[in-house]
Amino acid sequence: MKNRIIILTAIFFTFIAEVVAQDALTLESSIEIALQNNLDIKVAKNDAQTSVNSATKGNAGLLPSLSGTANTAYSEHSSDEFSSYGTMDFSYTLFDGFGGTYSYKILNLQKERGLLTARYNIENTIANVINGFYQLSEDFENEEVAKENFLISKERLQRIEAKFEFGGANSLDVLNSKVDFNEDSTSYLQAKQNYEESVREMNVLLGRSAETEIQLILDASDFEVFELDELKKKALVENADYLIQANQLREDELSVKKAKKSQLPSVDLSSSYYYYDKDISGTNSKGMLTGQLGISYTIFDGKTKKLEIANAKIEKLNSELEYQNKMLELERDIVNAYANYTYNLKMLSLQEDALEAATLNFKQSKEYYQLGQLTSTEFREAQQNLLEAQYNKSAARYDAKESEVSIKQISGMLLQ
Repeated sequence: MKNRIIILTAIFFTFIAEVVAQDALTLESSIEIALQNNLDIKVAKNDAQTSVNSATKGNAGLLPSLSGTANTAYSEHSSDEFSSYGTMDFSYTLFDGFGGTYSYKILNLQKERGLLTARYNIENTIANVINGFYQLSEDFENEEVAKENFLISKERLQRIEAKFEFGGANSLDVLNSKVDFNEDSTSYLQAKQNYEESVREMNVLLGRSAETEIQLILDASDFEVFELDELKKKALVENADYLIQANQLREDELSVKKAKKSQLPSVDLSSSYYYYDKDISGTNSKGMLTGQLGISYTIFDGKTKKLEIANAKIEKLNSELEYQNKMLELERDIVNAYANYTYNLKMLSLQEDALEAATLNFKQSKEYYQLGQLTSTEFREAQQNLLEAQYNKSAARYDAKESEVSIKQISGMLLQ
């Protein structure tokens, strides 16, 4: 019987451990779940696939065209009459001023840009997921802090009420303690509400029901060390938004060359095979093969092509200007992100020192208060200082973490 109880207990705790493991949410698992389930990421991947599918030689007009038709008919006269015919048509552009070649290159650039756009959208979504996880973590810590503060006020109220019964405290002390207790109770309820809202927001980011329960595992990772010069170099190579603009510039350069195809002749090859079969009390069939090689050149088109080339050059010039502007913006963004990260790390260090001092001050104040050497008001002040220091330290840590995410996103390292 004893062994049976031990076995059942082991099974129970194993089951509990499995449930906990399944529901536990870490930063790493949040990213994995989002990559699989987030609907915005799925849309981004589908959009990228359309650009991949379009980048073919056939879509660029570099492959021949082959079509066929067939028909059969029956009519009744003095004798049965059957007839059938069929055609097979072949056409191929041998040369079109390199228009097809440039079209194919443009399609491949659009394919590359589609993949870069998908990556850009996925990175934005993952950044939102990571920041959402940090917001969830901050709200979780704030709820724990508010709960601890609520319990301190509850204990203080009970202590004052007990002293009041024995004449050791006046009614004003009791009222002040009740006011503080009610205030902290409200703050605790608000903190719980904030955390529950963050849970629902996080679940939506993960592409699942908002009511899915979460067992949060806080991220305890260290802060990374960055070098500004290395970040600048990395951003110019990896930043998706910058690479998209560079890709657009290369496409506009090819568009100018493609627009000039009208300055060259076009050579086309075509061929047809015709088959006819008519049966009237016998057989009468006939087949015929034809072929044609043609060359065409536009002598004058009302300056339409000239205007097209001019507009293509303007588009290219605009892309060059936008590319230069994007480069300046990228440098600004990486410098700002690095400065913000450095500032937030300094603020975190200050808030950690402030929390250490506030914690020590509260412990000593509590000892003196219990010994009757500190007034209720002075104890409350120490309690409030500790509460504010805890909130500030938590906010400073997650502000620094979010600025770390910003650096990784701008430098293109977020998904690496």
